[in-house]
Amino acid sequence: MKIGTFARKFDMNISAIRFYINNGLLSPRKDGGQYEFDAECVSDMEKIVKYKKYNFSLEEIQILFFMEKASRFKDEVVTEVCADILKNKRKQLIEEKENLTKSIDDIEREIANLPVAGNEVIPVTGVPFLMIPHLYCPTCQIPLTLDSAHLSGGSIQKGNLSCECGYSAVISDGVILCQEFAEETPFKAFENIESVMAMKEQFSPMYRKLIAKTYMWMYGQIANQMKGGKFIMAGPFTFNFLLEYIEKLGKENTYLIIDPSLKRISKIKQYLSSQNYNIVYIVGNAEDHPIKKGAIDLYVDDYSTVNCLFTYDTFATKHIAPLLKPSGEIIGIFTTYVQAPKSLYNFKRNHPNFLPEKMTLSGLKHHWSLEGIKIVEEKKIGATTPNEVHFPQNVLGEVIEVHGYHAHK
Repeated sequence: MKIGTFARKFDMNISAIRFYINNGLLSPRKDGGQYEFDAECVSDMEKIVKYKKYNFSLEEIQILFFMEKASRFKDEVVTEVCADILKNKRKQLIEEKENLTKSIDDIEREIANLPVAGNEVIPVTGVPFLMIPHLYCPTCQIPLTLDSAHLSGGSIQKGNLSCECGYSAVISDGVILCQEFAEETPFKAFENIESVMAMKEQFSPMYRKLIAKTYMWMYGQIANQMKGGKFIMAGPFTFNFLLEYIEKLGKENTYLIIDPSLKRISKIKQYLSSQNYNIVYIVGNAEDHPIKKGAIDLYVDDYSTVNCLFTYDTFATKHIAPLLKPSGEIIGIFTTYVQAPKSLYNFKRNHPNFLPEKMTLSGLKHHWSLEGIKIVEEKKIGATTPNEVHFPQNVLGEVIEVHGYHAHK
């Protein structure tokens, strides 16, 4: 029997068979430079499979094979040693079984104690009072008039915002709705993008690991600076940084989360509903957000620039920069596709007007610099591997780089 046939018989690849040969567990004869596997090899392979099923290590299998083949169990001492090895393995498996049973019971309790989504009492949240002095007409940059306001729990639940120039927005269910907004997100690159499930379902473990490492780096850049009542803004199309790090950033800050999609904002609001934070949710296009210029201490670019390029084929820098204080900072994550041109072009299926050549770090630096903002630190966190698909548009064999960056106005 040739090595290919032998491997198929045991549903293994040829490299595995060669591994057992090199470790002395299989001893096929050679005929014309090729291995020939006989009935003894089949018997030995069956034993290897059996012992592996019992969780024996390679070293333990080698010992059992050696003693059996050397003594043919004609030596009482050898037989006792083999019996001891088997008994020890049985004891080990019993202990593992008991530990597994305990772990299964613990998991059952974890499942039983999980909160039932939709049954919890969601606290009433709205636009915090301290945000009122910062609600400005985006065109005239004068304070907006607030009419027909309904207050509850120290925040504004409903109301009308207006300016003499004709600008208007409404506060509904504690969310500021600009005149132009979308129910569904215009960012169509991934399925279920409104939910954190998108990260689990759409991205590979390697890509998720790179994102997590970048988030850690981002937080490390700002950890000691975001104290004492700062204004922190994220969006549009923000990902999961605030969801994961808002507790570390602290309750004394005010958080503004902007997005063109009401569905996306509603989902984020649901995720953060149990947190007692000052959070302002704004739905609408970037140029319509009723925020006073120079109000923001920190802008979190959590894939916002990347996703704006995919969706609108433009940088959002010109809309974000004026909102930053003179000493404002930006912390962000950015992906480059120098080694993944085919993957990058796959995004055009969802957004035909997308120009892939804009998706560069030099482009990011240039557009921030046009607004008086300089990237002071940039770090390549890592790159994906070429041997698996890391997201739906990724072409096998291509890799993308994930970068973190820190900028000052």
